[in-house]
Amino acid sequence: MNFKKIIAASALAGALFLSLFSCGNQGDDGADNVTGGINFDYSKGLTEDGFFEGVKASDYVSLPQYKGVPVPASVLTASDEELQAQIDGILAEYTEYEKIYDREVGGDDTVNIDYVGKIDGKEFEGGNTNGKGTTVTIGVTPYIEGFLDQLVGHKPGETFDITVTFPDPYEPNEELSGKEAVFTITINYIQGDPLPVELSDEIAAEYGFSSKEELIADIKDWIVSRQKLEFFDSIMAEATCSEIPAAILDYIKNEEIAYCETMAASYGMDADEFIKLYTGYSTLDEFIDSRTDYYRDTATSFLITQAIAELEGIKVSDEDIEKYGYEDYVTTYGKPYTKLLILANVKVPQFVVESGVVTE
Repeated sequence: MNFKKIIAASALAGALFLSLFSCGNQGDDGADNVTGGINFDYSKGLTEDGFFEGVKASDYVSLPQYKGVPVPASVLTASDEELQAQIDGILAEYTEYEKIYDREVGGDDTVNIDYVGKIDGKEFEGGNTNGKGTTVTIGVTPYIEGFLDQLVGHKPGETFDITVTFPDPYEPNEELSGKEAVFTITINYIQGDPLPVELSDEIAAEYGFSSKEELIADIKDWIVSRQKLEFFDSIMAEATCSEIPAAILDYIKNEEIAYCETMAASYGMDADEFIKLYTGYSTLDEFIDSRTDYYRDTATSFLITQAIAELEGIKVSDEDIEKYGYEDYVTTYGKPYTKLLILANVKVPQFVVESGVVTE
């Protein structure tokens, strides 16, 4: 992972870094025109500059004063605390823990276990760690009621049986609902305190950097970029919108449908199964219907950034695409969509900050 590409990486999940603003009279939702799917063309309906075709955004939005505004100096600097938080997030992926073998499992311990589950003497799907071990925290990790409590008092190296009853109903596998199961448990070890780990050139290399210093510099750039976007959000909170063209709402809905269907396919599921498992909604249609406010807010955000780009003549060049780490997006989603993201996530917020007056 390259920190220069973090902003770009969020686009499919609903444009994580897009500003979300309130809007007055939103107009037609365009619900009858939702035709998204796994073959959604992300650049269709966009101009070569990354604008929505046939839409003059400045006709729909009223912008607050955005040039020459006071910009706190802190927006342009990555604090030591924020830098360390990002480094700690990276190091968490490399953290190893002390392994304890010489005492019994306590009621709030984290332990690594293996197990084999049987119902009526026969193993069942999903009831076996296959010797790979799994780490659980007693009283925290969601397991069948009574499963983890029965680990307490045993020592690493012990193998023993426990008996539990699956809930009725048991949604992850209805065939197991209400059935009694016997699990043969092996305690591998008790997890102790984290062992010290420091940022190194080797870790930096896994993120595509030649040294830890280069990675740190890139993290600082990313923090400042995010802070500029947050500042832009705060300024644009006063923007108002007369209505939202239905075509933009349709586009955003279809984009999310495509994302959901693509993710479902990657897990070997249909879209309804995926939505039920990961969101709690029964169907994809039900989930989409629940997202009305999100679609309106995101559409308003696109209108606001497009309006400023129109008024100020802000364009995205091929050099910008490379500079901001979006090259792969052009291949997958097309250049117009890539430019749309760069305008919303980088160029327009950057313009507002850089045209401001820095204050202490």
